[in-house]
Amino acid sequence: MAILKAEAIVLKTYDFRETSLIAHLFTREYGRLDGILKGIRSDSRKFASNLEPFSLNDIIFYQARNSGLHLISQCDLKDDFSVIRNNLKSIAHASYIMDLIGRLMQPDDKNIDGYELTLSALKQMSSGYDAQKVLYIFLIKFLKSIGFRPRLDGCIACDRDISAAAFFNVRRGGLVCARCGAGDSYSTDVLGGTIASILHIEEGNWEDALRLGLSAKVRDELKNILHNFMEFHLQLRPKSGELLEVLQ
Repeated sequence: MAILKAEAIVLKTYDFRETSLIAHLFTREYGRLDGILKGIRSDSRKFASNLEPFSLNDIIFYQARNSGLHLISQCDLKDDFSVIRNNLKSIAHASYIMDLIGRLMQPDDKNIDGYELTLSALKQMSSGYDAQKVLYIFLIKFLKSIGFRPRLDGCIACDRDISAAAFFNVRRGGLVCARCGAGDSYSTDVLGGTIASILHIEEGNWEDALRLGLSAKVRDELKNILHNFMEFHLQLRPKSGELLEVLQ
């Protein structure tokens, strides 16, 4: 077996047999991977981390050849993002991102952009920024990075420029003009400020996006557009989304 090193974000863990732990990780160097830590539950001193979800770690592992489960021999904590863990809303929003990455990223498929976006989102939450706002910024940037963003540059049905009233059509996956959206149960009206916010976030950096003011109405429309789009087109509805609904 090859011995490899990686920086890893913990997506999820669960107990295995009496003493071991299986961890789903998102790594900078190798994408998403699954690993087993033998004996960690019987002697936690064997590892310099307890692998809390969404913690950042340096790992050393033996790459399995005939299995998708790699043997992790060393795990050193770099950041446990304790600020996030002190707030239930932050935990819920960070957990949503972990669920999303776990569902979308295929094992051993390297995605540095996705990794950097995920790590940036955790760092911004840990710095005290509004967790809901950070989540929306992450989702907008992440959908663009994987080439699966809603179409917002014109009517997706007739290709007409949209300069006034617009609707978002979740089934078509983008904006439709007033004429094409009339009487369509999949179309809901959307503020121009919501569309402008999405485009601004897509093109700008994290600092610019975090400075952007988002009214309660814009936040509500962002939630509906992003979550409905992912559910309809990616068949994604992370379980942690249910907790977000309760907390918001």
